[in-house]
Amino acid sequence: MKAENFNGSLKDFLGKYRYQPQLTSRLDGIGDVAFSQDLINEIVLWKLNRYVFLDNAALQSIDALRCLKAGQHRQGEAVLRWLLGTHGVDLPMASTILRFRNARAFQIIDRHAYRAIYDQDYPLCTGTSPCRKITVYFDYLDQLVELCETRELAFETIDRLLYVFDKGQNGSLKKGERVQEA
Repeated sequence: MKAENFNGSLKDFLGKYRYQPQLTSRLDGIGDVAFSQDLINEIVLWKLNRYVFLDNAALQSIDALRCLKAGQHRQGEAVLRWLLGTHGVDLPMASTILRFRNARAFQIIDRHAYRAIYDQDYPLCTGTSPCRKITVYFDYLDQLVELCETRELAFETIDRLLYVFDKGQNGSLKKGERVQEA
């Protein structure tokens, strides 16, 4: 049905609009503010429905992880569980947030890095339970710690090394397989 052919009030539909309410409100109110790269990034994330809002308590919890060392990643379970429950955050994105907060304890998990470690496809999807995601991620980090120790590699950059290794040695991901939040 075309909107022009609808017999009811089209204005009623606007009252049902619930898309990214906090960010939508902020972006609607920018007025004559000069555009910056940060503002462009927020607009792009709004459009892609990938904007992630974290309150101060969440940010403080993430910051508290900066003192962890390699092998202490399981101490971040509560923060990881919280991130996985946040709109727009799946395990690859959560691991990216944790990695940039503390690369000594956390590394990014994505399809390429996972395949480089296990020689099999990444086993998780959006609908996988948070408990399973946490288990897969922490087991993956255990494998990274072991690989870094046995091959004398820097843990802080192992995710990047694995990404490039996998693309070079194992090729592209299967056709139709999407890299989630790489």
